[in-house]
Amino acid sequence: MMKLGLNGRFGISCPAVVTGNAFKGTYGVNYGRIADNLPSPRSVVTLLKAAKIKNIRIYDADHEVLKAFKGSGIEIIVGLGNEYLKEISVGEDRAMYWIKENVQPFLPGTKIVGIAVGNEILGGDDHALWEVLLPSVKNVYAALRQAGLGKSVAVSSPHSEAVFTNSYPPSACVFREDVLIYMKPLLQFFSQIGSPFYINAYPFLAYKSDPEHIDINYALFKSNSGIVDAKTHLHYDNMFDAQIDAAYAALEKAGFPKMEVIVSETGWASSGDANEAGATRQHARTYNYNLRKRLAKKKGTPYRPKTVVRAYIFALFNENLKPGPTSERHFGLFNHDGSMSYDIGFTGLKESSAVSSLLSLKWWFCCNAAAQTVHVVGDNSGWTILQGGAQAYTEWANGKNFAVGDILTFNFETNKHDVLRVQKTSFDACSTSNPIGDVITTGPVNFTLDSAGDHYYICTFSQHCQLGQKLAITVSSSGGTPGASPPPSTTPRLSPRQPLLHPQTPPPFAHQMPQQVPPQALQLPGHWAPTPVLLHQDLHLLSSWLVFRFPRWLLSCASCSRDADMLDG
Repeated sequence: MMKLGLNGRFGISCPAVVTGNAFKGTYGVNYGRIADNLPSPRSVVTLLKAAKIKNIRIYDADHEVLKAFKGSGIEIIVGLGNEYLKEISVGEDRAMYWIKENVQPFLPGTKIVGIAVGNEILGGDDHALWEVLLPSVKNVYAALRQAGLGKSVAVSSPHSEAVFTNSYPPSACVFREDVLIYMKPLLQFFSQIGSPFYINAYPFLAYKSDPEHIDINYALFKSNSGIVDAKTHLHYDNMFDAQIDAAYAALEKAGFPKMEVIVSETGWASSGDANEAGATRQHARTYNYNLRKRLAKKKGTPYRPKTVVRAYIFALFNENLKPGPTSERHFGLFNHDGSMSYDIGFTGLKESSAVSSLLSLKWWFCCNAAAQTVHVVGDNSGWTILQGGAQAYTEWANGKNFAVGDILTFNFETNKHDVLRVQKTSFDACSTSNPIGDVITTGPVNFTLDSAGDHYYICTFSQHCQLGQKLAITVSSSGGTPGASPPPSTTPRLSPRQPLLHPQTPPPFAHQMPQQVPPQALQLPGHWAPTPVLLHQDLHLLSSWLVFRFPRWLLSCASCSRDADMLDG
């Protein structure tokens, strides 16, 4: 655990850092699940894609989670739990069995890019695990190579600050003598295979342990006088950088000056017990907001200025079943129901009585309508089973100009219909095989037509597709060329009878807008939007859009600002 953490030039030269890790961005999140009330893994995928978070760590290899992330493009480091290490250390065959059960079946659809072998083993209380960590790491790596995954799935093992004897000032940081006996051969192996050093760095824990001597502004990336390491003469204006450079100092003294440091966990608790200084919602928001901005700058630390800092934030959710002090259950960026714990520019999943918190992406959108054409499928009838079957949708599409960049809006009632883009063979057979993207179950939904050619959509509910709830259109590369619909399939039409319609869904922007702004609306942040907005959002397909229908008094729209590009994938 750090006191203040500084660090700098521990020698005259600054050696190049060798990198070869599974983390290609700068901002990732730890997806812990010690809770009984979290959103489904599929909803978590939606949440992460909305936030443009492309890197996560999980603490196991849960099959339902790995299935849900298939096709998402999100890169995952899975965890091989501490409880498996003694077994895995016995032989390569045990590691191979684990990989065949928990990694291979999900590749390549799910982007598993790394395996974290154990968590905070060295420096922990179970000394028996210290003995088996290196053999386990070697067996996992050997099994990955044997399976042909040695170059695509990296091996690592994260550590806590407990592995250090002293970390203040950073230039004085060294590994504990009892830990170094096990750490040095582990580092030697990681150096040979190009794996970085992962450290769980928490300015919150350092501040909590000594609030009288640590400046809270220094811990929160706020304006402060900073600290100068007397030995290196390097200035630090935040503890996070100092903690990283302290790790570099310890590595250098252990003989590994070229090994990269990656922060596997960092975060700030939004609530805590009476004796947990700093555990407030405001401090948590400040730390995580400023950390995002710092990581988005893609810069290094004072001692390693050319090595971009990478970090996984802890954690995605508040976890209500975690043991320990209250703070342990309040590290989440999001609450258990998917709503935001506090606003740092992300969006939530939970709908409130007024508007869904999905609409709170203040850093993502501007209050200007886009120039693309919005095509509401089925017009006033919406996306449902029409009396004319598939032919009715063909007739709706005929004569319309569908161009790349246009928006296709499917209005349907959630839990009664859905929409899935498929290939032609699946369209003709009303099959969900070979989908293009995920099934979207929450209506209304909007697709950006992102490529020229034929596009096919079906409803996967029951026999809805067979009854004609399917759409085929042809998209041109520009709006000047009409896009005739491709030939309809041979799906039988409904016999003439009353159409199976749910109450008609009004077309976009059909809501009546009140003449005056209600007093409660004045509490909403941002600028009033006199027109509907188009929000660019990667929820289900690359470059998809969401069309928002709302009374202008009910929702505000944040202005574009320099914070809009704050997050790096």
